[in-house]
Amino acid sequence: MLRKLLEKLAGGNTLYYPGCMTRCALPGIQARYEALLRRAGVDFIVLPGEVVCCGSPVKRAGYMRDFEELKKKNLALFARFSVRRIVTNCPGCYHTLKEDYGLDALHVSQVLSPRRRPAQGEGQSDGARPAITYHDPCHLGRWSGIFEEPRRLLEGAGWQVAELPQDREQSLCCGAGGGVKSNFPELANAVARARLAQVSNGRLCTTCPLCYAHFKENAGEIEVLELSEILTADSGDGGSR
Repeated sequence: MLRKLLEKLAGGNTLYYPGCMTRCALPGIQARYEALLRRAGVDFIVLPGEVVCCGSPVKRAGYMRDFEELKKKNLALFARFSVRRIVTNCPGCYHTLKEDYGLDALHVSQVLSPRRRPAQGEGQSDGARPAITYHDPCHLGRWSGIFEEPRRLLEGAGWQVAELPQDREQSLCCGAGGGVKSNFPELANAVARARLAQVSNGRLCTTCPLCYAHFKENAGEIEVLELSEILTADSGDGGSR
């Protein structure tokens, strides 16, 4: 409590940064994560009308000058609002803000995750727990090394986590990243359908808004869920998809 008060007096704010995909195309995800952060006691601010793109897609496309301009605008904005730390649900934003901006950035799964996985026997036994397959997003997994936090959250919510044939460091892309969905949509859809064909229990969860939207578009009979949907399912916290 004293630490939070001192941080306030020092003018430091924690910013929740949903990223463009979430803010513009999937506002329900933003609403759910804001509710989850409040429920976890995280004191944060949002800047809905002022933050521009972090620049991750621009940089990956090779437009470094444009990326530096976006970075400059955001850093000035963060300084104006005394942003000390940033929490984001977008893996691409997380990696960019942490590695390219050099900021104190956290992925939302790191903030919400319990410190350990539930021990076998806690709650339901594995045989009684519904199974869900988890997909590691490229920027969160291979690029940032965040593997266990989302899995702990799923298990803490009562799910048995099933793995895809290629997971963690070997996880396959959903097919949409790197500009593939924009430039080669048929290829992107084929990659997504191949990945979905590996789901054996009928449910797939991911923590990336782009993966989520792309998988949903190609899901067929597979139920595709974003992590926030699972974490708010029984809490009464919502927001439209």
